[in-house]
Amino acid sequence: MRDKEHLKSYPLISNRIKKINETFESRIITNIKKGDVKDWVSDRLKINTPKTVKDYLTDIRGVFDVAIDYEHTKENVAKNIKLPTHTKKEIEPFTPKEVELLLSKASNWMKLYLAIGFYTGLRTGEILGLMVDDIDLSKKIIVVKRSISKGKITSPKTKKSIRSVPVLDGLIPYLKLPKNNKWLFSTNQGMNLKAFPGNRQKEWRELLEECNISYRKIYATRHTFIVSMLKHSDLSILEIAQLAGHSSTQMIIQNYGRFIKGEHLIIDRGIQLFPGNSTDSVA
Repeated sequence: MRDKEHLKSYPLISNRIKKINETFESRIITNIKKGDVKDWVSDRLKINTPKTVKDYLTDIRGVFDVAIDYEHTKENVAKNIKLPTHTKKEIEPFTPKEVELLLSKASNWMKLYLAIGFYTGLRTGEILGLMVDDIDLSKKIIVVKRSISKGKITSPKTKKSIRSVPVLDGLIPYLKLPKNNKWLFSTNQGMNLKAFPGNRQKEWRELLEECNISYRKIYATRHTFIVSMLKHSDLSILEIAQLAGHSSTQMIIQNYGRFIKGEHLIIDRGIQLFPGNSTDSVA
């Protein structure tokens, strides 16, 4: 674990190790058989998705690899354990009508939060990490340079996530900036919000129910922005990836490609692919 302290995922790894130790901590490692690990995996699959259990298995294999390095055991019994195929839940963005309804019904901080999410595609932690000085209305840009994760102020997810995003005209009416606080979203004491869940999650659920909209995680605001940009803007996929803070176009194509199915048919049939070349002779 000392080798992983520098990782942003350290808290998640630490929590998984605690769960693993609930079963294996008192066991002598040479007495742990592959069947023991497989039984444990079967139990975890009743609670977690195959993707999460795969992360647990990675941690267990890491423990055995260390034990092999120090010659406490000779075999990594956590290797070659098959898991069910993980079916990733489909992305479900909000429709334009749903966006309009949510923004009309939301109040106070929730209205501001949703507007920023829908019009910029910022991640949850990036929105919570915004300071008033990060927003330049004269230049119409928002500088994204920090995030709040697990209550801690950190840098954004990747180097590409440190970026400037445009303030679209549709967002401006919602940008009511606090005058006596450096944080855009803060507690009554002026401190930054630690996370979105808790009472705010309850407020989010109640808003969806009021609008008669099926539950989606608040992160769906980001999905909605990306899909809308793909459908309605003139930007390339690379430019949209840069706006969203992705390191490449792969995530955009992989996760959102299905939403632009058929868009290739909406094209000017008279487009000149090879200017200067005449087709008269062919005709």
